[in-house]
Amino acid sequence: MEIRMLQQPELLPALHLVWEVYAETIAPNSSPEGVASFQKFIKYDYISQVWQRGELIFFGAYEEGTLCGILAIRPDGHIALFFVKKERQGQGIGHMLFDHAYHYCAQYLHADRMTVNAEPDAVERYIHMGMRPVSGEQVREGMRYVPMEMYVNLGMVSPKSRHSKAPWIALGVFGVVLVLLLMFIGVSAFRDFRREIGRQRDWIYDEPDYDYDDDYDYDYGFGSEEIPEEYSGGYEESEELSGIWVIPEMIDEDVSYELEEDVYEFLDDEKQSMMIQFRVAYPKLSGLADASVQKKVNDILKARAMESVKKIYDDPAPEIKERVLGEDYPILIDYVDYKVCYASEDVLSVVYEDYCYEGGQDYYAQHLRTCNISLKDGKVYEVKDIAELSDKFMDEWLVRMRREAGDDTFLAEADMNTLKKALEGDSQNGVYDVNFFLYTDGIEIGFDLNYASDDENNKGYVWVTAPFSFDEMKEYGAGSDLWKNLG
Repeated sequence: MEIRMLQQPELLPALHLVWEVYAETIAPNSSPEGVASFQKFIKYDYISQVWQRGELIFFGAYEEGTLCGILAIRPDGHIALFFVKKERQGQGIGHMLFDHAYHYCAQYLHADRMTVNAEPDAVERYIHMGMRPVSGEQVREGMRYVPMEMYVNLGMVSPKSRHSKAPWIALGVFGVVLVLLLMFIGVSAFRDFRREIGRQRDWIYDEPDYDYDDDYDYDYGFGSEEIPEEYSGGYEESEELSGIWVIPEMIDEDVSYELEEDVYEFLDDEKQSMMIQFRVAYPKLSGLADASVQKKVNDILKARAMESVKKIYDDPAPEIKERVLGEDYPILIDYVDYKVCYASEDVLSVVYEDYCYEGGQDYYAQHLRTCNISLKDGKVYEVKDIAELSDKFMDEWLVRMRREAGDDTFLAEADMNTLKKALEGDSQNGVYDVNFFLYTDGIEIGFDLNYASDDENNKGYVWVTAPFSFDEMKEYGAGSDLWKNLG
């Protein structure tokens, strides 16, 4: 059994599990008002928003790639959702989820107590895990519950985290052992690697020996639909920001155009034998003086965001077709978010985070994509356009890449000529996908990495980029009009 944090594309399957268990075990004894309130709470649009803001943290229990149970907890230690598949109840799965949540509260949230609004039939089960009622049964918006709590001994769990302040590195491991927050989370004892685009955290922990009473029939619990006001939006400006959101952007307020968000969404809810869902966000410009350039720019920005949808659905690659045919329950999910990290009158730099299931539960991928484009003519800049890839530059770039990775052997599998070709656009069979982006302090140049999971050179990095200030790049500039447009 693997217990790990869930990331965005896994929320929808988790909510399907929640509703399946709720509809079968709780809804028959609930009022219509209560059922409606619960349905409103677990809507994907709402849950995904509070998840992105860090206001709900989801743990999932997986066995051989199948989700068996979930627990969602707020930063104050309140259990908001807690469901185990009916056929898997009584097997200790709920205990494992609860135990992980308890240790997470102690070690990372520093919450001195856990609370839950327990469904009345689940009260005895929570008592079995150490919680106690704090009042009698209550009713809110038609939902019956008993408030319960337990104190968390913060001294029982010794910190095992180590924090890295190195920016702009995404760590990810595809498989059972290593996983990410916003990517994968592995199983058991927590160790925090924070080496990602701005300090995205990985918790990787070793499986403890559980000795639970498997005859105990644990099932479910659920909490209030409301998030306390003190948590609303409180994470966007905190140091816990992760991924592309920590990139310090430079947005010129005096530009003549406007930027807004556009979203491509698709959910195929007619197919019962597979899951297909896409939500792809990307920026859209309006107000450019040249309408033809504006259309060209917008088409490019959308196409860059839609690359995974094209690969897995619109024009599927042969390997995707094979996976879909070979899976009992195929999954095609793509979630893309973006950040405009540099916007001037003449240049736009956008980074995209892409989370994707490419055929099934075992085929999860995360990518960094970038788009750097001239707003004068719609030209897309590439690294070979903006840097002279001299021996001196390559040596300095590799030193910085290894410093960012915190590993002097990073990229040692490739000679300098191979790395140079990769920066010029030869991805070496897709392993090194070159990217760069502009931001407040300069430019970052590096790779979105796509090693095979069993490649001995796969160190778990999703992407790594090396920073250069604008002044430093003057020495290595390739005479591109990009630098002229930057002034």
